[in-house]
Amino acid sequence: MTRRSGPEHSLLVLARELAALRARTGLSLDALARRTTASRSSWHRYLNGTLLPPRALVQELCALADKPATRLLALWDLAAESGSPRPTAPPAPSEPGPQEPSASREGVRSRFRRPLLTTALAGGLALAAVLTAVSLPRDSGSAPRPEPLRPGCTGAECTGRSSQPQACAIAGSGTRTVAERRPERGPSMDIRYSPFCEASWARIWFGRVGDRVEISAPGQGTRWTEIKDRFDAEGYLSTPMVGGGPEGLKACLILDDTGERHCLTS
Repeated sequence: MTRRSGPEHSLLVLARELAALRARTGLSLDALARRTTASRSSWHRYLNGTLLPPRALVQELCALADKPATRLLALWDLAAESGSPRPTAPPAPSEPGPQEPSASREGVRSRFRRPLLTTALAGGLALAAVLTAVSLPRDSGSAPRPEPLRPGCTGAECTGRSSQPQACAIAGSGTRTVAERRPERGPSMDIRYSPFCEASWARIWFGRVGDRVEISAPGQGTRWTEIKDRFDAEGYLSTPMVGGGPEGLKACLILDDTGERHCLTS
């Protein structure tokens, strides 16, 4: 069997990782397009490995999936160095070409004999046209404004759902950390609250396979997640949400090797 190599292989590896990350968010291509700076058709090409996405777009997807971007950006750099095809920029305006050779010298001279008044009048008319175009009101219906992004759930209806597909942790939504535990060694954890969705969740990072984190809120029960493999352990891993917060929340980290419990309250 012949192994693929070169730019095609590097691009396909990146595309596979991006597709897995997109699946983690639970977002459709349409939803992904609404929450990033790329269109649906562009995402289709990026996830199929036919085109190298912009580097900033990789960071956007990692933020949506609540994953550190370091590994994906390293794959992007490798694909870029391998010469993978990138989106092409609009062509720059071409330089004016040479004049038509059909004009005789006498014709050229005659053009310079125009009266100054004629040239000034032409310039004045052009300026008036520009000023008129600027002053005319624009048709507001020609470019409809996109609808504002709304959360996929709010309050108690968010309980049991993932924060990313519901747009609860998008940039600019006001999501904040209300409590955290960062030891010098071992797993770290925090409690996150989204005023956009009026819901909360807990995260773990630097953990090991088998480590577990859970979160509870009054009247919302307890939700938890567990590190299942090394990929989960490489970045942030979030619990499903509980409605409410930021007060009255409790999150606990349970270490697999010792059974120790480390808890936080908000």
